[in-house]
Amino acid sequence: MEKWYKNVRAEVFNPRRNSILKSMEKLEHLFQPIVAEAESELKKALGRLFTGPIVRNYLPQAWVFVTEEETISFTVDRNGNVKTVAGAPNPPDVIIQSDHAFLSEALRTRSKPKSGPIVWEIKFKTSKGETAFGFLRKRLGL
Repeated sequence: MEKWYKNVRAEVFNPRRNSILKSMEKLEHLFQPIVAEAESELKKALGRLFTGPIVRNYLPQAWVFVTEEETISFTVDRNGNVKTVAGAPNPPDVIIQSDHAFLSEALRTRSKPKSGPIVWEIKFKTSKGETAFGFLRKRLGL
């Protein structure tokens, strides 16, 4: 019985196994706190006299995040409603291609991962997407 316990304990606390499990996290789950924050801040900004019209000029936004494991869209409508859905929007404003483990860690920690190579590529399809991405990239850990 004691040997069995040691084997299970070794597997549960195996750092390689834990990093594999973290890389398998679904992006939609990792985006949930970001979605809530972005929607709250956007709705406040849209309600302000001076910033509202400026922010509204950059909406709607549709970004697509593509990894080897999944594709997810991060969208914002003209009223500041934010959501994520599986798949790609048509047409996107920004396409972010990344290694799943890298993107998962960036979203979880909200900072660039310190370990491993930085694996990502960003394609801007619209100027409003490029401007918005420049403003929000640090909040996404990119």
